[in-house]
Amino acid sequence: MRAQEMFTLIIEHLEPCLNKWLLKEYEIASKLYEGRVVFTNVKKHETVLERLGIVVKESVTELLKDRSDVIILDPKADTFLKPDELKKAEYVVVGGIMGSHPPNGRTWRFITSRLPSAVARSIGEHQYTIAGAVHVLKLIEGGKDVNNVKYIFGFKAKKKINSLVELEVELPYAFPVDDEGNLLLPEEYFKVIVEHVPVYEARVLASDQDVCKDE
Repeated sequence: MRAQEMFTLIIEHLEPCLNKWLLKEYEIASKLYEGRVVFTNVKKHETVLERLGIVVKESVTELLKDRSDVIILDPKADTFLKPDELKKAEYVVVGGIMGSHPPNGRTWRFITSRLPSAVARSIGEHQYTIAGAVHVLKLIEGGKDVNNVKYIFGFKAKKKINSLVELEVELPYAFPVDDEGNLLLPEEYFKVIVEHVPVYEARVLASDQDVCKDE
């Protein structure tokens, strides 16, 4: 057993650019794991991400290709993550991905399948956002069993377009809550997402390659 039982959180940046929504996900991860975050596969936006953690241009699939002390949080994994596994891990990898609904397996395609020596683990039956996933990871690190993690699935909010039009935004993800049912993620986080979702979805439908750019 190593002297310091604290893994490094690696976020493999897999989006073509960095918008307010994705940046907020990263900011929460950085705050929760302060001093323990490394962003990999960063081809640009180094200056922005350097204030949140260590930034590396190479992909995690190159850096940790032959390491067996790596855990990948992958929704496609068949086995739930256990607290004891985190005590033995040097690195936990999270995909820096704007999740799709239904999930299309990008974590497996771009990370898990390219790190054959690593272990893939799930943190529940539903897909979390990056911020939600790292919150659940923190709970498991503290000793909580995945099956005892409380969450809600789906979040609805309304965004006023103008005096006549109000848009309802639905987020088809799981969000962790405390024992009283209160969301663990801050209110500001949801405000950023609700503001950006309509823009992001419009660009996806328009087949805009730069779907994550800011408006």
